[in-house]
Amino acid sequence: MKLVSVSYANRDSLSTLLAACPFLRDLTINLSTARVRNLTDRNPGTYSVDAIILIPTLKRLHFHCPIICWRSRVHINTPALEYFHFAGVLSEDLVLEKLPNVVESVVEVVQWRRDVHYGNKVWDFMGQFCNVISMELTTKTAEILSHASNRDNIPMFHNLSSLSFSVFVFFEWHAIQLLLHRAPKLQILVVKPLQNYVQYGIRTDDYLKEPLTVPECLSSHLTTFHYNQFSGNEYEMEFVRQLLMAVGVLETMRITFKSTLDSELKLQVHEKLSEYQRSSQSCQIAFD
Repeated sequence: MKLVSVSYANRDSLSTLLAACPFLRDLTINLSTARVRNLTDRNPGTYSVDAIILIPTLKRLHFHCPIICWRSRVHINTPALEYFHFAGVLSEDLVLEKLPNVVESVVEVVQWRRDVHYGNKVWDFMGQFCNVISMELTTKTAEILSHASNRDNIPMFHNLSSLSFSVFVFFEWHAIQLLLHRAPKLQILVVKPLQNYVQYGIRTDDYLKEPLTVPECLSSHLTTFHYNQFSGNEYEMEFVRQLLMAVGVLETMRITFKSTLDSELKLQVHEKLSEYQRSSQSCQIAFD
């Protein structure tokens, strides 16, 4: 069931509907700000929407909650859940429980606040997925995580073998290293650029002056690195060069070029990357 661009009669409508679906396996909910504004106007100072998801059979859940100004109470209890995609704001009224079987997660937390409290809250949220095998997140989420105060209580992801993140500018790579330190068995790392930061005039050279560091625990496990939409600019080249030097057991580095890149530039990038020194003598660079 997909609930997208839905207007609700009252704040209990969504919970009432879900309570009538005891055998649901796949659910998508998108709480649109425009669609719930009228509920808040009718009941100022109260929750605009109650999203109570108590479905024991649910396997996959996509939950998008971009609402900042309108309060929504979310309670998720789905013990059979295996895939969870969350996008939006982590409000004070979001409760997760009984998620021991989630093996794949996508986390896109909106940077609503940049403070210690919000950073701690996001780490607590991520801790619910401590058994995940595959995780995808934006580096804005990683940047929020870096603001947490008590890093000794950051959860470990002992089963995480594949991590994919969407990068905007390279200084966010340093923020995501905090998560890498908590994933001792990571084998696959995927980078997906969001936008052409050079086109927007964003300087990244200052963030690559110091060598990139990969946690020591990953140097013995990380075997595959994939960079999507590679454009071949100097910042991407330096990032890849430093990564080749940092990871000791890398077997495959796969570079997927942007479709707009001409064949001559692809050849130049191919030749230059092939000349870079590598810590792992068995590492092969593949180009798509």
